[in-house]
Amino acid sequence: MNEVSGTASRPLLILLLLLLIGGCIDRGPTYTVVRQGGWEGEPPPPRGEVLLTVFLPGGRSYDLDRAGLQKLTWVKRKTRYHPQEGGAAATFEGVLLADLIAGLGAEDDDLLVRFTALDDYQIERPWKDLKPLEPILALKQDGRWLTINDYGPLRVILPFDSLRPEPTEYNALWVWQLRIIELRNP
Repeated sequence: MNEVSGTASRPLLILLLLLLIGGCIDRGPTYTVVRQGGWEGEPPPPRGEVLLTVFLPGGRSYDLDRAGLQKLTWVKRKTRYHPQEGGAAATFEGVLLADLIAGLGAEDDDLLVRFTALDDYQIERPWKDLKPLEPILALKQDGRWLTINDYGPLRVILPFDSLRPEPTEYNALWVWQLRIIELRNP
């Protein structure tokens, strides 16, 4: 290698190394914790409108209202979101699906998670595939409570900009108007 070509290739080599190292760094969670929380034992019985029903393996189920969900750790995530992937980011607030599952004592990476929306749309994925995506069950968008007209009152929100290799492969998981979560054994 002559002196000129060796000098010209060093910056390129350094850039490639930096890109490689940058791709290997764990950037931490894709959300910010707003406040810590949890249930003391089982979730409280609903006093308001039931927003979500969760079915556990073995036939047990829980109806959850806004107050019950708000007792869990509250998080927020700023992200672009389906179907407006090219649009501006919004800030979503709610609870981590992982915290909901843990709060119900159903922590098992072998579980299957089935989401059902108000319009009966359903999608099912293994928990071990969903867990690294850190899904949030959002109740708020940009500081406002989600309503039916906002595709709420509950929405599954993923970290759009962190999805690899292709965000569109996860589009089916952006469940709007979430009504039921079923946790079941394969």
